[in-house]
Amino acid sequence: MTSLLSSWLVRGLHAMLRVRHVNVENLTDQKQYIIAFWHAHLLLMLHSKWRSPIVVMISRSKDGEYIARVFDHYGVESARGSSTRGGSAALREMIRVARAGRNIVFTPDGPKGPNRVLKVGVVVAAQATGLPIVPIAFAAKKKSCCARGTAWSSRCRSHARSSSMASRSSSTGTRMSSESGCVSKLRCTSLKKRQMNASRSYGKGRRQKAEGRSPSGKRAMTARTSAF
Repeated sequence: MTSLLSSWLVRGLHAMLRVRHVNVENLTDQKQYIIAFWHAHLLLMLHSKWRSPIVVMISRSKDGEYIARVFDHYGVESARGSSTRGGSAALREMIRVARAGRNIVFTPDGPKGPNRVLKVGVVVAAQATGLPIVPIAFAAKKKSCCARGTAWSSRCRSHARSSSMASRSSSTGTRMSSESGCVSKLRCTSLKKRQMNASRSYGKGRRQKAEGRSPSGKRAMTARTSAF
């Protein structure tokens, strides 16, 4: 029951991922092959592009027994043994099933390591069967919260658009205020000029009046100018 739940967990994890297979033709174009991947990549290799029938070498430990039962739910057979216990018998079993037409799988660094250090079992199997070794690997990365297709991305882009609109609004407001200031300055300058002209005209009229040369029409023009 535990192994069944674990297989569902692996399937659920795979369903939540956006998977892309790279150079998959190196595996699918081979009629028969030996798959090799590091032990740390074990979890999602059940969803790689392998073909049945297939046999994987798994250790005789309790963890190995648990993994073998999970693999049973995927239709993957197992040969039990490792470099520390039962390795020779398991290797002979792998060579026998490969000659019978099955694909075989090795984790060449083994469950106890050293991590990513190749052991000779996979090479011996390839020499004995003449099958090509196809190394495969699994890698993942966390999706950016601002990438397209995520729930967070709409909020990020909305915030960015709001910030941009606010920036544009503030810049527009600045331009409007600066333009208003320029108009106010022009009006003030024009008013000052009119006041200065009116003062000059008024002073000139007074001088003409004092000299007795001030016709009524001139005084009327001066009044209209000052009022304007």
